[in-house]
Amino acid sequence: MDLKQILKKIKKWNCKRVCITGGEPLLQNELPSLINMLIYNKYKIKIETNGSLDISEIAKKEVTVAMDIKCPSSGMHEKMWMENIFLLRKKDELKFVIGDKRDYEYAKDIIKKYLPKCEIIMQPVWGKAKGLANWILNDELNVRLSLQIHKILWGNKKGI
Repeated sequence: MDLKQILKKIKKWNCKRVCITGGEPLLQNELPSLINMLIYNKYKIKIETNGSLDISEIAKKEVTVAMDIKCPSSGMHEKMWMENIFLLRKKDELKFVIGDKRDYEYAKDIIKKYLPKCEIIMQPVWGKAKGLANWILNDELNVRLSLQIHKILWGNKKGI
């Protein structure tokens, strides 16, 4: 779809919020044009990025950036663009998906090292919520615990 088609489709909904997610939206060449078009049309925009690419251009825009930091259990933690953390603003979000205690300790180390200004979210992989909640409470960590609602509602299925 071209940008005009996207806007036409979005306008069918009685909503002024748009979440641009992936794959990885920063790989799309027309992302800046899409953002500008949505801002011009008075939409509030959230962009979910996996944190592996430079966010400096979108962080200058009137959008909310929701960025992941991949943890060791993902096998992707060495591909992160850690300098992005310094670009996150108070209104943005930094999310860690936690699979085990090693991931949790890794996330804590990053928080301590980079001191992000934004809200920090920890999200457990399926079936690990209680353990993560206990670790956060025991450490009195100032983070938000977020659950994958779609998995609670419809189960741990692919494609949902």
